[in-house]
Amino acid sequence: MIKKLEIRAWRLACVSVATAAVAVLLAVPEAGAKMVLKGGHVVGINTDQGQGAEIFAKRVGELTNGEIEIQVFHDGQLGTKDPEQLESVRSGAQGFFFTGMEWFKAWDDRFGILSTPFVFRDRAHLGAFLASDMFEDMKKSLEKNGLRFVPKKFTWIRAADRGILANRPIFTPDAMKGIKMRMFQSEMPIKTWTALGANLFVMPWADVYTAFATGQVESVTGSFFVMLQAKHVEYAKYFTNIKEYFQPISPVIGTVTWNKLTDSQKRAMEQAAEEAGAAFVQAGLDLTKSTTAEGKEKYGVAFIDPPLKPWHEKMAPVLAAFEKDGVLPKGLVDKVKAIK
Repeated sequence: MIKKLEIRAWRLACVSVATAAVAVLLAVPEAGAKMVLKGGHVVGINTDQGQGAEIFAKRVGELTNGEIEIQVFHDGQLGTKDPEQLESVRSGAQGFFFTGMEWFKAWDDRFGILSTPFVFRDRAHLGAFLASDMFEDMKKSLEKNGLRFVPKKFTWIRAADRGILANRPIFTPDAMKGIKMRMFQSEMPIKTWTALGANLFVMPWADVYTAFATGQVESVTGSFFVMLQAKHVEYAKYFTNIKEYFQPISPVIGTVTWNKLTDSQKRAMEQAAEEAGAAFVQAGLDLTKSTTAEGKEKYGVAFIDPPLKPWHEKMAPVLAAFEKDGVLPKGLVDKVKAIK
């Protein structure tokens, strides 16, 4: 049974730590001094995210002629919970976090649309949104709260579809009623899957394998290759591709750190991020192909591609309720759907 979640509570928990860190880190490095920055994320090095992060770090070093070194820490080494790494980035104690955008709803409710299922038609629609005036305004809002996306142009759109891995076949949204599902600590997915009838258990990604093994959970959402690498397929043999939502990922930097950089270093970061995005997408394509084959041949996973219309119809009143209850700004869903 899930306790009432205070979505913004984790921001306040780190205030004292962040304040102390800022006092130490606001000093500008001496001219010519090498800057070493830590970058983290919560999944493995062999994911698209891990590969993108490594390419980004390599290219930053090359494009700054070694002025900046980025050390990448995979698998939650800098914190297993996304919010705690984000707070470290905001304070300046950590250089980068490579993440999806669902967490930023804590500062601007419009970001919730990016992890709300069945809003975007396809990746091209998402790309158009990321290039829109609306999203530009959202970026400015985020910067006011101490965080900045590194790339100017968003090329980090995950190539792998998001679906449901479960210990039973899932064909329709009605099958979600009562199923024990792992969920990450983000408001929109929690509210969505609760509304669709799942019994949620909120936990870090690192804890999911044990939760499957003990029977605490029976299902999880995400991209299949991440689930296979985490060995969740040892306990769940059915992957239903519902194209839950199309996922933009980005290296995020704190404005505290960004403001220490020279103009040339900032341009190098932006170029490196855009180039790494291409590697991120290709890694996702390659991983989807290889892990789908491995899932079928080694683990006996069945892949289900259900009609998506029932899922969209089931979600429609949920979206309306989100706007009515103030979870999403009124009119946002229609504005986003209207983007061509």
